[in-house]
Amino acid sequence: MAYMKSYPNQNYLLSPKISDMFSKNHVCYLIEHICNNMDYSEFDDKYAGAGHPAYHPRINLKLLAMSHVDSITSSRKIAKNAQENVVYIHLSEKVKPNWRTISDFRMKNEELVKECMKQLQMFAIEEGLIDLSHLSTDGTTIRANANDFKSIKKEQIKKIEMWIEKYMEEAKRVDEEENKIYGDKGMHELPENLVDPKRREPKVNEIVNRIKKAMKKKDTSDINQIKKEVQQVKQIMEQKNVKQYNFTDPDSRFMKSKKGRKELSYNAQLVTDKNGIIVANDVIQEREDRNQLVPNIELVEKNFGQLPNGTIITADAGYHNGKQLEILDNKELNLFVPGKGDNKTTAEEKEFYKINFTYDEEADEYICPKHKILTKRSQYIHSQKKVPMTIYAAKSSDCQACPKRQACFKSGNRREIHALPQDKLFNRIKEKLRTKEGKEIYAIRKQTVERSFGDIKYNKKFTNFLLRGLEKVKIEFDLACLAHNLVMINNLLKKRRVNLATSC
Repeated sequence: MAYMKSYPNQNYLLSPKISDMFSKNHVCYLIEHICNNMDYSEFDDKYAGAGHPAYHPRINLKLLAMSHVDSITSSRKIAKNAQENVVYIHLSEKVKPNWRTISDFRMKNEELVKECMKQLQMFAIEEGLIDLSHLSTDGTTIRANANDFKSIKKEQIKKIEMWIEKYMEEAKRVDEEENKIYGDKGMHELPENLVDPKRREPKVNEIVNRIKKAMKKKDTSDINQIKKEVQQVKQIMEQKNVKQYNFTDPDSRFMKSKKGRKELSYNAQLVTDKNGIIVANDVIQEREDRNQLVPNIELVEKNFGQLPNGTIITADAGYHNGKQLEILDNKELNLFVPGKGDNKTTAEEKEFYKINFTYDEEADEYICPKHKILTKRSQYIHSQKKVPMTIYAAKSSDCQACPKRQACFKSGNRREIHALPQDKLFNRIKEKLRTKEGKEIYAIRKQTVERSFGDIKYNKKFTNFLLRGLEKVKIEFDLACLAHNLVMINNLLKKRRVNLATSC
């Protein structure tokens, strides 16, 4: 076997063009095409006047976009690549911004990243790459950059406040009164529920230890400072209406991960088109998706205008919410959102669940699995939901003669169904999902929105945020979505043999 000849000490006769060192359909050309054609006039005003010249914002934006395509989120690694990697040297226009410049730019320019995403989407529409006839939405939890053990609960704050107040009152009393109140105990001792370190969470432990030290020294100034800090935390919790506060990232919330553990996280939302291109994204603090269907569709309409009648919307059972579905149904959108009981296991194992009763909308009646009729009987207002409920009931004689009555109902002498105002809509969606065409339509989301999350979290390795605070993590997720779209659109351009290298 012969080795290929190499030229370790051979100089180039003519200096090579950097772009000749990578392929003509490299994704960097798409990044360059989008970023170079954006409007940066607001930065011209910002950097006008005396002072050290700044790097042009398009340079930092191009480096951030390319680095997220390559699954690089560290500002130091991006700066290193701008000096060593030919693709990054090409995008940085042969200048070398340091890591701090890149880091500050990422944190302070959320709107510019959003505008870049919008320009990319507009380019995709012009090229006929976005198909808005079928939209799929989904959500996933992404780990926050926060210490799970540096959190405090509302009830813990109340206990700490109570014992600080008690100490401050007792500190003013004379020794004789102290003996009456405390007996053999000293004033510096804490109540039983705060004494055992095993019964305290780490952040509470830290606060309690500070209180104990101050109480032993009988230093009321330290106690007052601790009290002030605790009250500030309490005020923030009341303003944000939360029961738990984290000291490293106050905006993060405890959410259940795929592994079943509760971790400080954010809920990332996506909406994709029929080709898997992201058309809307957001990061929220709510643990559940059930209130996000309408906001997600509104984000799409904000970006692309009002959706035409009949646009297909698919989402999983986590988005099943009567009021939200009703709003979209009134817009005449074609909904494919199953209820939490609309699955094969439930249908087979729980024969007499409400979901297995067929609703005849024309006759306004339900038909049970044994083909008996449940007719409309009365209405009432639900005490908790405050919505009108309709009662449908079977004939007592039909139920008493049925051999399955014990499996169907536990009390009374007949089966009843308490229907929500949106149950008619739920039944129409259920019937669509049971058809062959409905199943095929719903299955498309596996190739679009679910694949998009798979690409972002596993191919791009975006499994946790680096920045802290809701606004900053939104910038991070915008960049991750931008990277996904760049790769998707560039791959579609390759298939069409579109060459952007000549235009850059």
